[in-house]
Amino acid sequence: MQEALSLARAELGEEAVVLNSKHVKAGGVLGIGGGTRVELMAAVEDSAPRPNREPVAPVPTAAPAAVKAYSGASSIATAEPETELNRIRSELSDLGAVVERLLAARDQTPSLSEPLLVRLGVDEDLARGALSDLVSIDDPVELASALAGKMQAFIAPPVLEGHQVIAIVGPTGVGKTTTLAKLAARFALEQGRKVALVTADTYRIGAVEQLRTYARIMGLPLEIALSPEEVTAGVEKHRDKDVILIDTVGRSQRSDDHLAELQSFVEAAHPTDTYLCVAASLGNGIQREVVERFAALSPTRLVITKLDECPDRGCLVNLPLRTGLGIACLTAGQNVPQDIEFADAGAVARLVTGVPQ
Repeated sequence: MQEALSLARAELGEEAVVLNSKHVKAGGVLGIGGGTRVELMAAVEDSAPRPNREPVAPVPTAAPAAVKAYSGASSIATAEPETELNRIRSELSDLGAVVERLLAARDQTPSLSEPLLVRLGVDEDLARGALSDLVSIDDPVELASALAGKMQAFIAPPVLEGHQVIAIVGPTGVGKTTTLAKLAARFALEQGRKVALVTADTYRIGAVEQLRTYARIMGLPLEIALSPEEVTAGVEKHRDKDVILIDTVGRSQRSDDHLAELQSFVEAAHPTDTYLCVAASLGNGIQREVVERFAALSPTRLVITKLDECPDRGCLVNLPLRTGLGIACLTAGQNVPQDIEFADAGAVARLVTGVPQ
């Protein structure tokens, strides 16, 4: 080892840095016999200036490393710096990328100089526009009280007067079927209403059986509709009921054909209300896309689902203010019928601000 190090410093100077050293077998046949040699790799830092950017750390150059190898009585010197040098450069590059990501994440973290309303997830254009008189409030309790007053105009809980036909629509995976079951339980078991269920969600595996199970437990009739005509027939069959709830297949907001097909099923029901389910767990941009594309189905109210899966609740303000639609219900969890609440302005404001009841 000492001999190899002396060779390296003789070639590269006293500033040579050892990068790697190892003992390897040399000579013999199939690893049998022969001797052991020491391989040492060294390099020196490039002192030349680097244009355009500061290095994160000193980068060794591609100067050859002196390696002294022993094999019996013979000795050889080799140079193999490139592999190790490239590995070091790759690691430094990865480190630089990590630093850049951390800096970017820091830049995206809400600044304490931003209004509390914005830090809580309310879109800045709405905070400084429709809610501009709240933008200076920095106390959560005071903000909750003021926000409740603003949100009163966007609260639209279900009102069951006369015969109601309610269609539940929304993209895939937002919890439409579970929401329908929760509503059915509230209407039938808690309010004593006569309720019937119609499902047009025959595409998703297990969807019909899931709703059939709920219907059997609650003692409610269920109609399965494979076409718009069968939706109409199912609604007509239960014209004597107080409430008919219609489950629909989840469709991507990006497919015009699927949305058109869904629209034909909804229109066949002649609903008195169409509830658009939007998951709080969806990104802000996706939420906007959903409400814009599902506007073709003429929704009348919003249901905000999966609040238990979302770190902030700014969507409870953003969505109604952007769509002009009132919030009918809020859901948080899979339990039927517990995990649903009819919308209330005070509850919405407390959820957004994190102020306990």
